[in-house]
Amino acid sequence: MVQATATRNTFPRDLVLAQLSSLRSTVVSARNTAGGGALLKETHEVFRAIDAGADPNDLKALIKQASILGAHSHDTRTRIWRSIGHSYFLPGCQWVVQSLVEASRSGLASTEFVSLAYLYFVLRDRLTFDFITGSVWSKWHQQSTPLDRSEFQSFLELESATFPDIKKWSESTRKKLGRNCLTALREFGLLRGSRLKQIQRPAVASETAFHLVCVLSAEGLEGRAILNSPDWRLFLWSQAEVTNLLGELAQKKWIRFEKAGNHVILQFIRFPGETP
Repeated sequence: MVQATATRNTFPRDLVLAQLSSLRSTVVSARNTAGGGALLKETHEVFRAIDAGADPNDLKALIKQASILGAHSHDTRTRIWRSIGHSYFLPGCQWVVQSLVEASRSGLASTEFVSLAYLYFVLRDRLTFDFITGSVWSKWHQQSTPLDRSEFQSFLELESATFPDIKKWSESTRKKLGRNCLTALREFGLLRGSRLKQIQRPAVASETAFHLVCVLSAEGLEGRAILNSPDWRLFLWSQAEVTNLLGELAQKKWIRFEKAGNHVILQFIRFPGETP
């Protein structure tokens, strides 16, 4: 059940929910061999340009003309745009784009921007999602924080049983994927260290957590299923920590959240597509 609210409606609710429901990537690819990590600086530049008046529909042309990302060569700008476009624009959700624009105002290194960019970067890349919620989470849960490059390669071997196309990738492709994935996770704050990497819990803004609740709801989850979703492992949160976070969102009057034993009530007060 949902309730009416006085929150300002920014984007049509049904459209936003439909867009969020089809946002998650369900196939694996070697796309991140061309990415070069999280591309946070470049991503921030793109969203700051939109905030300054650039039309999102014109971004490809503006990047081609070097009006955006002009510090890079043409080929590099093209490669960067493909990566950023796939992560944040191809899903076609204007609410997500506007939320990233607003988060970019807090600064390149802000928790608001980095954590929201991280969420959608990972949801749009199946391999990275599975690596974090599987291999990285398992080590964290066992209170083991060192992470070696070889562990990504072991992960690919396991994934190839589900996704046979991985077996067709060359060794150099697999190694580059591993390097780029670990670099991205370090830039997003899930890892620290250059050569010897350690797992750490990333900082997460309340807005980012609300976005994940919205995505899970759009995908058909309710109540306890949202609380128990493995997606929260992206932030290395236990169920108790997710419960605390949902309580904080309830205090902000963004959701109604009640938990008594196995009974969970989670309803929107602020709906997807609305500003806080």
